Formats: sequence, C-alpha cells, structure tokens
Amino acid sequence: MSQFPVKTQEKFDELHRSNVRLQKLTTLHESKIKAIQEKCAKLGEASEETNKRLNQVFEEQYHCKRDRDCLDQYINKFFNFCQNMKPQPQGHSLDNPYQEAIKPDVLLDKKRRSPSQYQDGEKMTYSGK
Repeated sequence: MSQFPVKTQEKFDELHRSNVRLQKLTTLHESKIKAIQEKCAKLGEASEETNKRLNQVFEEQYHCKRDRDCLDQYINKFFNFCQNMKPQPQGHSLDNPYQEAIKPDVLLDKKRRSPSQYQDGEKMTYSGK
C-alpha cells in the first residue's frame, strides 16, 4: 500500500510537467496569434465582412487549444487570412516584421533624377527623409 501513493505522485508529477509544457506552448502560440492580430488590424479594412471572418477564425483557435499541430494550422490559416486582406498598404508585410522600419521613401522614386541627368560637376546628393 505504501507504493500506491508513490506511483500516484509520479503520475501527478508527469501530468504536471505535461501541463507546464502545454501551458508554455499555448502561451507561445497565443503570443504569435496576438502579434498577427495586431498586424492584421493595421493591414486590413475594418469592414463588417472582414470582422465576421476574423471572428470565425478566432473561434477555431479555441477548438484546438491543446493540440500543437492544430494550433500551428490555425496560426498558418490566420496568417494566410491576414495576408489576403485588402487593402494592403505598400511597405507593410507580415513576412518581415521589420518591414515597417524600411520606409518606401528611402528607395529612389521616379521624381528623383537619374545619374545621367546631373550636370557636370554637380554632386549627387541623397535626399532621404
């Protein structure tokens, strides 16, 4: 009879470790989801149809909260949904979280002169904002 509590304790410890791993995994997925949600809010138009579809995607998350593969699929589906939202402003991308820091006005635009349009002796200057 003294062995029973020990085995019970081992099972309990194993279950606890499993729950801790699961909790960390869920937290990781939730942070990914939150980041994508914030990005989505910036990218998408807040139309009624878009909100309806977003809510539908959010609900799917709760059906698979404890399954890693399901969560990964959910994140991918949500990510793809966000990528397909219209309009997507130029210079914003979910692929590169640092994309927002790369402003399009740093690149040469059509209003600036090409090197062949400069007069002899005139210096080319960078006019980034």
